[in-house]
Amino acid sequence: MSIFPSNSFLSSFIHNQKGWVSLPIIALLLAISSLSTHFQNTMIASYQWRGQLSDLEEAQQIWRDFIDDYVTSPSFHLATLNDCVGFCDLAEQQTNDEESTWSKDGQTLRYQWSRYDLSEEDSEDEAESEGETASVIQTSYRLCATQNQQAYLCWWWRDGKLLSSGWVTVN
Repeated sequence: MSIFPSNSFLSSFIHNQKGWVSLPIIALLLAISSLSTHFQNTMIASYQWRGQLSDLEEAQQIWRDFIDDYVTSPSFHLATLNDCVGFCDLAEQQTNDEESTWSKDGQTLRYQWSRYDLSEEDSEDEAESEGETASVIQTSYRLCATQNQQAYLCWWWRDGKLLSSGWVTVN
């Protein structure tokens, strides 16, 4: 008598187990399926990110074009004299139709060019030496552009020199 099963027993056992798959093969298939799903999700997220970047790049292009046309080499003669001390509120100029429109590639920006002249008296020493009071006029400019009339990108110049730029919101 042998401790090993007979060939007939082994062949009948294998013959009766037609749907049997080993546990390591099932684990391997699940691991491959999980990796494939993770890879597909990563690829979808990557495509969505690229699409959002492309949309953002297109939205920013109008600002680059506007800056090239108006800020890089400003035309100060286009600025309108401001009646307010300093500069008028942006919202006030919206309602007074002091905004102009600029369009490129189907996108539109509204902008305001303002000028403010500030007279300052010379120092007392200079005024006394001349015998009269002389005044110096400092001219300041503000250019503000918007797509939604809520948030404006503005630039400020004084005597032809760019001083500052930044975003301003209208309340």
